[in-house]
Amino acid sequence: MVKHDFKVKTKWQGGRDKVGTVKGDIIESQISIPSSLGGKGIGTNPDEMLVSAASSCYIISLAATLERAGYTDIQIHQQSIGTASFENGKFQMDCITHYPEIHVNEANKENLEKRLSKLLEIADRNCMISNSIRNNVEVDIEPTIL
Repeated sequence: MVKHDFKVKTKWQGGRDKVGTVKGDIIESQISIPSSLGGKGIGTNPDEMLVSAASSCYIISLAATLERAGYTDIQIHQQSIGTASFENGKFQMDCITHYPEIHVNEANKENLEKRLSKLLEIADRNCMISNSIRNNVEVDIEPTIL
């Protein structure tokens, strides 16, 4: 078994209407509660980072899966939407939906359309974030081939 640590440092002072920081090896941002939830809305927030982590992990996994399947001349543009709910005094991320647009040359389009559902499933199974949130957050994939 191979293990790898991902380290971040966070700082916060004061109550819920303040602004903190998060810093990792690469990422460095202010953090706060989103303004839509009554916070400062400065920098990013945990909800956005969760959706960003899921989206970036899935697009990388999908690109690697497509490459292994022989599709090397592709571009993927993806929007991901996280839907959260507030119930019984708790916030929870219910669902993250990825909308990958896969741009492929015309010669490979029909072949990719036939194989796509299996390749999407493989990419999801190989995504560390999908694996980490599975059974807690629903992950849906709604692809488009262009």
